[in-house]
Amino acid sequence: MKALVYVAPGRVEVQSVPEPAVGEGEVLLQVSAAGICGSDIHGFQGHSTRRQPGLVMGHETVATIREVHPSVVGWRASQRVCFNPLVSCGGCAACRASRENLCADWRIFGMDRLHGTFAERVAVPAGQLHALPESLPEAEAIFVEPVAVMIHAFRIAFDSVAETLAIVGAGTIGTLALVLARLYGVARVCVVDTNEERLAVARKLGAGLAINNAREDAVRAVRAWSGGDGPEQVVEAVGIQATRRAAVAMAARGSRLLFLGLGENDSSLPWVDMVRNEQAVFTSFAYAKRDFAAAVGLVGARRFDLKPWTETRPLEDGQAAFAKMARAPGATLKMMFTL
Repeated sequence: MKALVYVAPGRVEVQSVPEPAVGEGEVLLQVSAAGICGSDIHGFQGHSTRRQPGLVMGHETVATIREVHPSVVGWRASQRVCFNPLVSCGGCAACRASRENLCADWRIFGMDRLHGTFAERVAVPAGQLHALPESLPEAEAIFVEPVAVMIHAFRIAFDSVAETLAIVGAGTIGTLALVLARLYGVARVCVVDTNEERLAVARKLGAGLAINNAREDAVRAVRAWSGGDGPEQVVEAVGIQATRRAAVAMAARGSRLLFLGLGENDSSLPWVDMVRNEQAVFTSFAYAKRDFAAAVGLVGARRFDLKPWTETRPLEDGQAAFAKMARAPGATLKMMFTL
Protein backbone atom coordinates (compact mmCIF):
# COMPACT_ATOMS: atom_id res chain seq x y z
CA MET A 1 0.00 0.00 0.00
CA LYS A 2 0.98 3.66 -0.35
CA ALA A 3 2.33 5.66 2.60
CA LEU A 4 4.16 8.91 3.24
CA VAL A 5 7.39 7.98 5.02
CA TYR A 6 9.70 10.27 7.00
CA VAL A 7 13.13 9.48 5.53
CA ALA A 8 15.43 12.22 6.89
CA PRO A 9 15.20 15.62 8.60
CA GLY A 10 13.29 17.84 6.18
CA ARG A 11 12.34 14.96 3.87
CA VAL A 12 9.31 12.75 3.42
CA GLU A 13 8.47 10.61 0.42
CA VAL A 14 5.70 8.33 -0.79
CA GLN A 15 6.71 4.67 -0.64
CA SER A 16 5.10 1.27 -0.97
CA VAL A 17 4.91 -0.35 2.46
CA PRO A 18 3.49 -3.67 3.71
CA GLU A 19 -0.21 -3.97 4.45
CA PRO A 20 -0.98 -3.85 8.19
CA ALA A 21 -2.04 -7.09 9.86
CA VAL A 22 -5.34 -6.99 11.75
CA GLY A 23 -4.90 -8.58 15.16
CA GLU A 24 -7.28 -9.60 17.91
CA GLY A 25 -9.40 -6.69 19.08
CA GLU A 26 -8.52 -4.58 16.05
CA VAL A 27 -10.15 -3.19 12.94
CA LEU A 28 -8.58 -2.22 9.64
CA LEU A 29 -9.28 1.36 8.60
CA GLN A 30 -9.28 2.78 5.09
CA VAL A 31 -7.92 6.29 5.66
CA SER A 32 -9.72 9.03 3.75
CA ALA A 33 -8.07 12.07 5.36
CA ALA A 34 -5.11 12.69 7.67
CA GLY A 35 -3.99 16.00 9.15
CA ILE A 36 -0.50 17.31 9.86
CA CYS A 37 -0.11 18.06 13.58
CA GLY A 38 2.43 20.47 15.03
CA SER A 39 4.23 17.47 16.53
CA ASP A 40 4.50 15.94 13.05
CA ILE A 41 6.19 19.15 11.92
CA HIS A 42 8.68 18.84 14.79
CA GLY A 43 9.39 15.32 13.59
CA PHE A 44 9.78 16.46 9.97
CA GLN A 45 12.31 19.06 11.11
CA GLY A 46 14.32 16.45 13.01
CA HIS A 47 13.47 17.91 16.41
CA SER A 48 11.71 14.85 17.85
CA THR A 49 13.79 11.98 19.18
CA ARG A 50 10.66 9.82 19.13
CA ARG A 51 10.21 10.22 15.39
CA GLN A 52 13.06 8.61 13.55
CA PRO A 53 13.55 8.01 9.79
CA GLY A 54 11.55 5.12 8.43
CA LEU A 55 8.42 6.18 10.32
CA VAL A 56 4.96 6.79 8.89
CA MET A 57 3.73 9.75 10.93
CA GLY A 58 0.16 11.03 11.32
CA HIS A 59 -2.53 10.63 13.98
CA GLU A 60 -5.36 13.04 13.03
CA THR A 61 -7.64 10.82 11.00
CA VAL A 62 -10.94 10.38 9.20
CA ALA A 63 -11.51 6.85 7.94
CA THR A 64 -13.92 4.05 7.06
CA ILE A 65 -13.82 0.60 8.60
CA ARG A 66 -12.64 -1.87 5.97
CA GLU A 67 -12.29 -5.07 8.01
CA VAL A 68 -13.31 -6.14 11.50
CA HIS A 69 -11.44 -8.89 13.36
CA PRO A 70 -13.80 -11.72 14.46
CA SER A 71 -13.06 -10.88 18.11
CA VAL A 72 -14.53 -7.38 17.75
CA VAL A 73 -18.20 -6.65 18.41
CA GLY A 74 -20.15 -3.42 17.95
CA TRP A 75 -18.46 -2.30 14.75
CA ARG A 76 -18.98 -3.21 11.11
CA ALA A 77 -17.34 -2.62 7.79
CA SER A 78 -18.18 0.64 6.00
CA GLN A 79 -18.77 2.66 9.20
CA ARG A 80 -17.26 6.15 9.11
CA VAL A 81 -15.00 6.81 12.10
CA CYS A 82 -12.14 8.65 13.68
CA PHE A 83 -10.00 7.17 16.42
CA ASN A 84 -8.22 8.22 19.58
CA PRO A 85 -4.55 7.74 18.67
CA LEU A 86 -3.32 7.69 22.28
CA VAL A 87 -3.27 4.09 23.46
CA SER A 88 -2.73 3.44 27.18
CA CYS A 89 -2.26 0.27 29.23
CA GLY A 90 -5.68 0.49 30.89
CA GLY A 91 -4.50 -0.95 34.20
CA CYS A 92 -2.10 1.49 35.87
CA ALA A 93 -3.09 4.05 38.51
CA ALA A 94 -3.31 6.84 35.94
CA CYS A 95 -5.55 4.81 33.62
CA ARG A 96 -7.78 3.72 36.51
CA ALA A 97 -8.16 7.40 37.43
CA SER A 98 -9.23 8.23 33.83
CA ARG A 99 -5.95 10.04 33.21
CA GLU A 100 -4.85 7.88 30.31
CA ASN A 101 -2.55 10.59 28.97
CA LEU A 102 -0.36 10.10 32.05
CA CYS A 103 -0.01 6.34 31.60
CA ALA A 104 3.66 5.40 31.83
CA ASP A 105 3.24 3.11 28.81
CA TRP A 106 1.20 5.38 26.51
CA ARG A 107 1.77 5.11 22.79
CA ILE A 108 0.63 7.43 20.00
CA PHE A 109 0.20 6.39 16.41
CA GLY A 110 2.86 8.00 14.22
CA MET A 111 5.49 8.01 16.96
CA ASP A 112 8.27 5.65 17.98
CA ARG A 113 7.75 2.51 15.85
CA LEU A 114 3.96 2.64 15.80
CA HIS A 115 3.23 3.69 12.23
CA GLY A 116 0.59 6.34 11.78
CA THR A 117 -2.08 7.34 9.33
CA PHE A 118 -0.23 9.02 6.47
CA ALA A 119 -1.01 5.74 4.76
CA GLU A 120 -3.88 4.18 2.86
CA ARG A 121 -4.71 1.73 5.65
CA VAL A 122 -3.97 1.27 9.34
CA ALA A 123 -4.97 -1.34 11.95
CA VAL A 124 -6.14 0.12 15.28
CA PRO A 125 -7.68 -1.21 18.51
CA ALA A 126 -11.47 -1.16 18.25
CA GLY A 127 -11.68 0.45 21.68
CA GLN A 128 -10.14 3.62 20.26
CA LEU A 129 -12.87 4.14 17.64
CA HIS A 130 -15.51 6.86 17.54
CA ALA A 131 -18.30 7.02 14.98
CA LEU A 132 -18.56 10.10 12.78
CA PRO A 133 -21.69 11.42 11.07
CA GLU A 134 -21.69 10.81 7.34
CA SER A 135 -22.69 14.45 6.83
CA LEU A 136 -19.65 15.89 8.66
CA PRO A 137 -17.11 17.18 6.11
CA GLU A 138 -13.59 15.78 6.35
CA ALA A 139 -12.19 19.30 6.72
CA GLU A 140 -14.20 19.65 9.95
CA ALA A 141 -13.86 16.10 11.25
CA ILE A 142 -10.06 16.36 11.00
CA PHE A 143 -10.08 18.77 13.97
CA VAL A 144 -11.36 16.24 16.51
CA GLU A 145 -7.91 15.33 17.83
CA PRO A 146 -6.55 18.90 18.33
CA VAL A 147 -9.90 19.98 19.80
CA ALA A 148 -9.48 17.16 22.34
CA VAL A 149 -6.11 18.65 23.28
CA MET A 150 -7.76 21.98 24.08
CA ILE A 151 -10.77 20.53 25.88
CA HIS A 152 -8.41 18.65 28.18
CA ALA A 153 -6.18 21.70 28.71
CA PHE A 154 -9.06 24.00 29.62
CA ARG A 155 -10.56 21.38 31.92
CA ILE A 156 -7.47 20.97 34.05
CA ALA A 157 -6.22 24.58 34.04
CA PHE A 158 -9.24 26.84 34.23
CA ASP A 159 -11.80 26.28 36.97
CA SER A 160 -14.00 29.20 35.95
CA VAL A 161 -14.88 31.33 32.92
CA ALA A 162 -12.62 34.37 32.81
CA GLU A 163 -13.51 37.90 31.81
CA THR A 164 -10.19 38.28 29.99
CA LEU A 165 -7.90 35.69 28.39
CA ALA A 166 -4.73 36.18 26.36
CA ILE A 167 -3.33 33.64 23.91
CA VAL A 168 0.32 33.70 22.85
CA GLY A 169 0.64 31.89 19.54
CA ALA A 170 -1.97 31.85 16.75
CA GLY A 171 -1.22 28.46 15.22
CA THR A 172 -3.72 25.61 15.27
CA ILE A 173 -3.66 25.10 19.04
CA GLY A 174 -3.73 28.82 19.82
CA THR A 175 -6.61 29.35 17.41
CA LEU A 176 -8.54 26.45 18.91
CA ALA A 177 -7.94 28.00 22.34
CA LEU A 178 -9.62 31.14 20.97
CA VAL A 179 -12.52 29.13 19.54
CA LEU A 180 -13.11 27.24 22.79
CA ALA A 181 -12.76 30.34 24.93
CA ARG A 182 -15.47 32.06 22.90
CA LEU A 183 -17.71 28.97 23.01
CA TYR A 184 -17.22 28.68 26.77
CA GLY A 185 -18.26 32.30 27.29
CA VAL A 186 -15.00 34.20 27.87
CA ALA A 187 -16.00 37.81 27.29
CA ARG A 188 -12.75 39.21 25.93
CA VAL A 189 -9.88 37.35 24.22
CA CYS A 190 -6.69 38.74 22.73
CA VAL A 191 -4.15 36.90 20.58
CA VAL A 192 -0.42 37.51 20.09
CA ASP A 193 1.66 36.25 17.15
CA THR A 194 4.13 37.38 14.49
CA ASN A 195 2.13 35.97 11.55
CA GLU A 196 -0.12 38.76 10.29
CA GLU A 197 -2.24 36.38 8.23
CA ARG A 198 -3.01 34.22 11.24
CA LEU A 199 -3.75 37.31 13.32
CA ALA A 200 -6.31 38.28 10.68
CA VAL A 201 -7.91 34.85 11.15
CA ALA A 202 -8.00 35.43 14.92
CA ARG A 203 -9.87 38.70 14.39
CA LYS A 204 -12.45 36.94 12.22
CA LEU A 205 -12.91 34.26 14.88
CA GLY A 206 -13.66 36.75 17.64
CA ALA A 207 -10.40 38.03 19.08
CA GLY A 208 -10.99 41.49 20.52
CA LEU A 209 -7.36 42.37 19.95
CA ALA A 210 -4.71 40.75 17.72
CA ILE A 211 -1.15 41.91 18.37
CA ASN A 212 1.87 41.45 16.13
CA ASN A 213 4.68 41.20 18.66
CA ALA A 214 7.25 41.71 15.91
CA ARG A 215 5.91 45.24 15.55
CA GLU A 216 4.92 46.28 19.06
CA ASP A 217 5.47 45.46 22.71
CA ALA A 218 2.95 42.68 23.24
CA VAL A 219 3.17 42.74 27.04
CA ARG A 220 2.42 46.44 27.18
CA ALA A 221 -0.39 46.14 24.62
CA VAL A 222 -2.07 43.22 26.39
CA ARG A 223 -1.89 44.92 29.76
CA ALA A 224 -3.36 48.13 28.32
CA TRP A 225 -6.13 46.11 26.64
CA SER A 226 -6.99 44.44 29.96
CA GLY A 227 -7.21 47.71 31.87
CA GLY A 228 -3.65 47.71 33.14
CA ASP A 229 -3.83 44.69 35.43
CA GLY A 230 -3.29 41.95 32.87
CA PRO A 231 -5.62 39.12 31.82
CA GLU A 232 -6.96 36.62 34.33
CA GLN A 233 -5.94 33.65 32.18
CA VAL A 234 -3.13 33.19 29.66
CA VAL A 235 -2.51 30.36 27.19
CA GLU A 236 1.04 29.98 25.86
CA ALA A 237 1.02 27.91 22.67
CA VAL A 238 4.52 28.44 21.24
CA GLY A 239 6.92 26.97 23.76
CA ILE A 240 10.09 29.05 23.60
CA GLN A 241 11.66 31.14 26.33
CA ALA A 242 10.65 34.52 24.91
CA THR A 243 6.96 33.66 24.62
CA ARG A 244 6.85 31.87 27.97
CA ARG A 245 8.36 34.90 29.70
CA ALA A 246 6.02 37.23 27.84
CA ALA A 247 3.04 35.16 28.98
CA VAL A 248 4.11 35.55 32.61
CA ALA A 249 4.84 39.27 32.21
CA MET A 250 1.44 40.08 30.74
CA ALA A 251 -0.60 38.01 33.23
CA ALA A 252 -2.43 39.53 36.16
CA ARG A 253 -1.66 38.89 39.80
CA GLY A 254 -3.53 35.77 40.85
CA SER A 255 -3.86 34.66 37.24
CA ARG A 256 -3.70 31.16 35.79
CA LEU A 257 -1.14 30.40 33.09
CA LEU A 258 -1.49 27.40 30.80
CA PHE A 259 1.71 26.31 29.04
CA LEU A 260 1.14 24.13 25.98
CA GLY A 261 3.98 24.96 23.56
CA LEU A 262 6.68 22.35 22.98
CA GLY A 263 9.25 24.46 21.14
CA GLU A 264 12.00 24.22 23.76
CA ASN A 265 12.51 21.96 26.75
CA ASP A 266 14.35 24.43 29.01
CA SER A 267 13.34 28.01 29.75
CA SER A 268 14.00 30.38 32.63
CA LEU A 269 11.06 32.13 34.29
CA PRO A 270 10.94 34.83 37.01
CA TRP A 271 9.89 32.44 39.73
CA VAL A 272 10.23 34.86 42.66
CA ASP A 273 7.93 37.36 40.94
CA MET A 274 5.51 34.56 40.04
CA VAL A 275 5.41 33.34 43.64
CA ARG A 276 4.80 36.84 44.99
CA ASN A 277 2.08 37.41 42.39
CA GLU A 278 0.46 34.03 43.08
CA GLN A 279 0.44 33.16 39.39
CA ALA A 280 -0.62 29.55 39.09
CA VAL A 281 1.16 27.54 36.38
CA PHE A 282 -0.49 24.61 34.58
CA THR A 283 0.81 22.33 31.88
CA SER A 284 -1.20 19.94 29.76
CA PHE A 285 -0.43 16.99 27.52
CA ALA A 286 -2.77 15.35 25.00
CA TYR A 287 -6.11 14.23 26.44
CA ALA A 288 -7.95 11.58 28.38
CA LYS A 289 -10.59 9.34 26.81
CA ARG A 290 -13.41 11.56 28.03
CA ASP A 291 -11.83 14.62 26.41
CA PHE A 292 -11.59 12.85 23.06
CA ALA A 293 -15.22 11.78 23.29
CA ALA A 294 -16.22 15.35 24.14
CA ALA A 295 -14.27 16.60 21.11
CA VAL A 296 -16.14 14.21 18.82
CA GLY A 297 -19.40 15.67 20.11
CA LEU A 298 -18.29 19.28 19.84
CA VAL A 299 -16.92 18.95 16.32
CA GLY A 300 -19.99 16.99 15.29
CA ALA A 301 -22.22 19.81 16.56
CA ARG A 302 -20.54 22.12 13.99
CA ARG A 303 -20.46 25.17 16.26
CA PHE A 304 -17.33 26.56 14.58
CA ASP A 305 -15.87 26.40 11.10
CA LEU A 306 -12.16 26.38 10.27
CA LYS A 307 -12.60 25.05 6.72
CA PRO A 308 -11.58 28.40 5.17
CA TRP A 309 -8.12 27.92 6.69
CA THR A 310 -7.77 24.19 6.00
CA GLU A 311 -5.74 23.21 2.95
CA THR A 312 -6.22 19.85 1.26
CA ARG A 313 -3.53 18.07 -0.78
CA PRO A 314 -2.96 14.53 -2.04
CA LEU A 315 -0.43 12.39 -0.22
CA GLU A 316 1.92 12.73 -3.20
CA ASP A 317 2.34 16.43 -2.29
CA GLY A 318 3.65 15.44 1.13
CA GLN A 319 7.08 17.06 0.80
CA ALA A 320 5.68 20.41 -0.36
CA ALA A 321 2.91 20.30 2.23
CA PHE A 322 5.31 19.70 5.12
CA ALA A 323 7.73 22.33 3.84
CA LYS A 324 4.95 24.91 3.71
CA MET A 325 3.71 24.23 7.24
CA ALA A 326 7.25 24.18 8.64
CA ARG A 327 8.48 27.35 6.93
CA ALA A 328 5.68 29.59 5.69
CA PRO A 329 2.18 28.41 6.66
CA GLY A 330 0.53 31.75 6.01
CA ALA A 331 -3.12 31.62 7.07
CA THR A 332 -3.29 27.82 6.77
CA LEU A 333 -4.17 26.35 10.15
CA LYS A 334 -4.52 22.72 9.08
CA MET A 335 -2.88 20.86 6.23
CA MET A 336 -4.89 17.77 5.39
CA PHE A 337 -3.96 14.90 3.11
CA THR A 338 -6.66 13.05 1.20
CA LEU A 339 -6.11 9.43 0.23
